[in-house]
Amino acid sequence: MSGQKHPRILIITTPIRPVPTDFPPLGSLSIITALNKAGYQNVEFYNIDYLRPEYEDAISHIKERKPDILGISAVVSTAYSFVKKLSVDIKKWSPQTTILMGGNLGASAEIILNKTGVDYICTGEGEKTIVDFSNCWKTAKTKSDYAQVKGISYLDEKGELIITPFVESISKDEVYDIDCGILEKWEQIDFFFPIKEEAPIIASSFSKDTRTFESHRAGKRTATLPGSKGCVARCTFCHRWDKGIRYIPVPILMERIDLYIQKYNVGFINFADENFGTDRKWLSHFIEEIKKRDLLWRVGGMRVNTITFDLIRKMKESGCVSIYYGMESGSQTMLDVMEKVTKVEQNYNAVKWMAENDLFTIIQLIIGMPGENLKTIEETIRFTSYYVEQSPKNDPNALSINFAQALPGTPLYEVGRRKGDIGQSLEKEEQYLIHISDRDARDGETFINYTNFPKLILEKWHFEIQNTTRHSYIKKWGITNYNKIVNNSQRQNHRQIIQEETPSIDTGYFADPARQNESLVLNGTPARPQASSDATDSLHEKEEEIFSEGGQSPSLWSLLTLRSIGKMALFYPNFFWRIRSFILVFIFGNCIRKYGLKYSLRILVEYCSWRFTNLLKFKNQNLILEKTSLRKLLKKLIYPEIASDNPAMSVLRKGR
Repeated sequence: MSGQKHPRILIITTPIRPVPTDFPPLGSLSIITALNKAGYQNVEFYNIDYLRPEYEDAISHIKERKPDILGISAVVSTAYSFVKKLSVDIKKWSPQTTILMGGNLGASAEIILNKTGVDYICTGEGEKTIVDFSNCWKTAKTKSDYAQVKGISYLDEKGELIITPFVESISKDEVYDIDCGILEKWEQIDFFFPIKEEAPIIASSFSKDTRTFESHRAGKRTATLPGSKGCVARCTFCHRWDKGIRYIPVPILMERIDLYIQKYNVGFINFADENFGTDRKWLSHFIEEIKKRDLLWRVGGMRVNTITFDLIRKMKESGCVSIYYGMESGSQTMLDVMEKVTKVEQNYNAVKWMAENDLFTIIQLIIGMPGENLKTIEETIRFTSYYVEQSPKNDPNALSINFAQALPGTPLYEVGRRKGDIGQSLEKEEQYLIHISDRDARDGETFINYTNFPKLILEKWHFEIQNTTRHSYIKKWGITNYNKIVNNSQRQNHRQIIQEETPSIDTGYFADPARQNESLVLNGTPARPQASSDATDSLHEKEEEIFSEGGQSPSLWSLLTLRSIGKMALFYPNFFWRIRSFILVFIFGNCIRKYGLKYSLRILVEYCSWRFTNLLKFKNQNLILEKTSLRKLLKKLIYPEIASDNPAMSVLRKGR
């Protein structure tokens, strides 16, 4: 609000996963591109997520730039603590700096605007809002002048929460029309467009396809870009700003791909869509065009009700090497609670057709949603067992099992609030955001237990899915095939570590047990300290020694030195299958290692109390109705509304 014609604008990112990944900061790049197109040239980019500077260095850098507008990209709600600390410190130094925050953390607008140094929040798609906001900043005298800017929230002069109407969505032609010259300017191209021989994504996914190693692909770079924006579903655990889905027209998408090929020598593409190819007409046109370019590509997110056997075959013929799906569960009841709008039979068809077409996938699951019980877990186990029975190439450890994590702006979060698991005052809600800051959905310590079972049982479910799936594979294909698939995966990844002389890391993309196979290499910056479910940085050196010894499985004793039940179960599945009746002892010991003695004793007491209650037959009734979504339960007021809620927040709490 200075009246300047050309504000100095600094866009920054927040640290997301334990280490930087080669997934580009698409939101920030889109914002900067929009500002540049609108004539704002005094715009800088400080990619904290990539650079991982010490906190004091980050503050010093921002102070040196003296921004009039500081834009913070907080794409995940787990960034709250970082955003609060940084914004408060910047405000102490420069009260006149206008701080605008964007990203999904904005669903907690009331908390952020009252408890941090953030002045305004972009509550939706940012390309238009950032330009309108910057234009308004040049002439605004009071906060009330910003009421004309669509897609923001702020506190007015009286401290009242103001949320302006959502901004109109940009056209599909404009979706992710980013200028990669921004990455060139800040010397980040080599990181976000890594050559095949140094790209972690090659080891984790593309390496499963022999075409990756054809001689003419040597030295080719990888690129990540979306073919669409948005989603056709409204899963009850997922928060989003975008309404509906927009597919980038195929000719425009191919222009962008051709530019990457010509300018950066790209030969591998990761399509980072949530709903790749739901539009069948678009997908058919895409397959026809991508096939002409001799690229290898993978799909980061596709719906199981989109694909057929023939469609998967055509995708493979045009260069597809793997497809990831949001299957989430093997239980129809849980799929309905999640509001996936898919059938469990479609999950079964997807893994069957993937195996028949010899394409790689990872089964991604969410357990612990409201209504989860022994029956639904057994149904999920039957599904994962079916998956490994389809082909001896199907890795039984290609499972990523997360606990349900309640994020603001989702029905799951609102159920937690109304049940009292998340505080109902701003102070207690903030405590929850601090509690989950820098923590993953796989983190057993911070997730809310929505079931009628103790947390120790949920930890047991997590392991039982892995244990039974491995047993099903061995029963079908034999221990020799199992050892071959596991040792090949481990040797390949650890060979890369040893050759590069770079410590193994945890990228944070997948949960156990898929994470056990993900000891990849990221060049550039060291890992940021992060709690991990089954590995820590302090063990990496010892881990390298164990896995550099040769082609045989590590000894059980050497794995004991890692204090990792995950690694032991990975290499000695038959042993853990035989002792499955006593597995709770191992689970409890692993909880002590992961979470500490105090927390582990607390969940042990909870388990003992639950067992005693069951013996006395004082069983709690589950409130979740058969095949009923959380959104419907909230509408039916199964969980009562909170009288103290600010009515202005309702539009953000329900999401779009």
